[in-house]
Amino acid sequence: MSDREFTVRLGRRALGRRAVTLAGAATALVLIGAGGSLLNAESVTTAPAHTTVGRTTSVCTVGTKGGSRSLIAAVAVHREADRPGEVRAEQLSGEEADLEITEQGKGGTVGHDRGSLLLHAEGPMARGTSAVVLRAADRGENAGLQSAPCLPPTTMHWFPGVGSSGSEKTELILTNPDDSQAEVDLRFFGQRGRVPVPGSPNIAVDGRTSRTISLSSLVQTDGPLTVAVRATSGRVAAIARKVRRNRLAPAGADWQVGSAAPATMTVIPAVPDGDGRRRLVVSNPGTVRATVSVSVLGLQGEYAPSGAEEVDLAPETSAELDLTDGMAGEPGAIKLSSDHPVTGTVISTGRRDSAQDDFAISAAAAPLVRDGVSAIATLGSTDSDLILSNGTEVDTPVTFEVFSYAGVSLRTDEVLLAANSTATRRLNTSPPSYVVVRVPTGSGVHGGVRLEQPDGDVAGLTVVPLISPDVASRAPAVVPDPAIGR
Repeated sequence: MSDREFTVRLGRRALGRRAVTLAGAATALVLIGAGGSLLNAESVTTAPAHTTVGRTTSVCTVGTKGGSRSLIAAVAVHREADRPGEVRAEQLSGEEADLEITEQGKGGTVGHDRGSLLLHAEGPMARGTSAVVLRAADRGENAGLQSAPCLPPTTMHWFPGVGSSGSEKTELILTNPDDSQAEVDLRFFGQRGRVPVPGSPNIAVDGRTSRTISLSSLVQTDGPLTVAVRATSGRVAAIARKVRRNRLAPAGADWQVGSAAPATMTVIPAVPDGDGRRRLVVSNPGTVRATVSVSVLGLQGEYAPSGAEEVDLAPETSAELDLTDGMAGEPGAIKLSSDHPVTGTVISTGRRDSAQDDFAISAAAAPLVRDGVSAIATLGSTDSDLILSNGTEVDTPVTFEVFSYAGVSLRTDEVLLAANSTATRRLNTSPPSYVVVRVPTGSGVHGGVRLEQPDGDVAGLTVVPLISPDVASRAPAVVPDPAIGR
C-alpha cells in the first residue's frame, strides 16, 4: 500500500461518491468492511444500533513497568432492572482477577501491578459498564496522578501530541484481547510533514498479549508529533503513556487515550483550570491544506483565545499552539472548526508552590449519547470537579447523579448548559464514588472529571473523560450521507 493510499484510509470518510451512486446501503456496508477509503471521499453518519448486546469486552491497560500500584474501578449503570447480568475481570492469560459485579448500579475496585486486564460485561451490563484505571505515586517517573478509561479494542487510534524528544517520551501500549494475531501500522505526522519511520509498519501483536513500543526508539524529533495506529489485521486496544522530565528530574506522567477521528468540527473537553501551561496540538492527516479556527468554550461562553485563534496546517502535519494566556487559568473545552478533517489534544500542566509539576491530557471526543459515566468521581484525598461543555448553538439541560460503589445515590443536580459554554460542579464526597451524566437525545454535550492532589510533594493532576457505555458497546449502524464531500 502506498503512503497516499494509507493516508486516504485514515480519515472519517468511508465511501467514494461513485460507489454510493451505484450501490445501496447494503453494498456500502460491504465496502466499508473491506476497508474503503476514509479521507478525501464521502463520509458516513452513524447511529447507535438498536439490537441487544449480550457481551462486551474492554481493556484496562496498566502497563508493564512496576513502581506504583494501579487501581481499576468498574461500575454497572442501571439499564434493565429485571434482567440479570455480570461484570468480571480476567488477566490476558485467562486467570480470573478479583473484580466482579453482579448487581446493576453498583461498582467494584481491584489493585493491579502490571499488564492489562480484560473486563467482560454480560446481559444489560454489556450496555452500561464503565471502568477507569488510576495510578497515584509520590516519587519517580510516575509521580503524580495518571488515569485512563478502559476501552474496547478497535482498528483505528489517533494520538496527537506524543513525546519523542529529550524532555518528553511516550510509550505506546498495544493490547490484543483476541486469540488470533493482530498486525498494526504506525504513521507519524510531524511539524514539517509525514515522518518516515523504519520498523513502524506490520507490527505484530500476538493473541492475548500486550506489546509496548517506545516511540523514542523509533523516531527522534522536536516539535509536535502525532501517531496514527491502524490495525491492518485483527484489532487492538491502544493507549499511550507519556512522561516528562525537566533537567533530568521527573516532571509528571499521564495516560493518553486516543482522540476522536479527524472531523471538520471537533471538541476537546475537560481542559482543567490552573496556573500551569495549556498546550494544544492539532493534526491534519489529510492530503490537502487545512485552515483551523480555534475557540474556547468557557464559563461565560465562546471566545477566541488570544494569540491562538487560527492555525494553517499543511498536509500530513501537526502544529502546536499555546493556550495559556488565552484561557487565563479557567476550565473549558477547545472547539476546532476546519475546512478539512483534523483532530487534537490539550496537555495541561498542574502547578503548585513547593511541589513537583504534573500534567493531564485531554483528548478530542465525540459528544455524549444518552449518558456519560466516569467510574471515578471522587477518591481518597483528591479534589474533583465535573467539567461539562455544550458545543452546539442551543442551550441544553443536563442532570447528573453521584453514586457510591454500593449503589447509594449521594447527590443529584441539574445544570443548564448555555450554547457553546462550559459549567463546572465540585464533586468531593467522603466515600469513593462514580458519576452518571444524563443528556438529551442529539445533544452536543462533552465532559470529564478533573482529579487534583491539593497537598503533598506533587501537584498531581489528571482528567477522566466521560464515556457513553451504551455507544461504546455497540457496532454502529452505518448510514451513507452522499451530501458530504460535495
